[in-house]
Amino acid sequence: MYCTITDIRGDYAFVTYEDTGITSEVAIALLPFGVDIGDRLKFENYEFSIA
Repeated sequence: MYCTITDIRGDYAFVTYEDTGITSEVAIALLPFGVDIGDRLKFENYEFSIA
């Protein structure tokens, strides 16, 4: 499942999933180091990686 970071506020990033259009709040600690707004991520096996 792919998603895009749409906003970062403090310790949380807001990601929008491409297949559903749903936006979720995710702790920055769960994301790869150095991610920024606009980055596309892959969510697989409960882990995020840069796509």
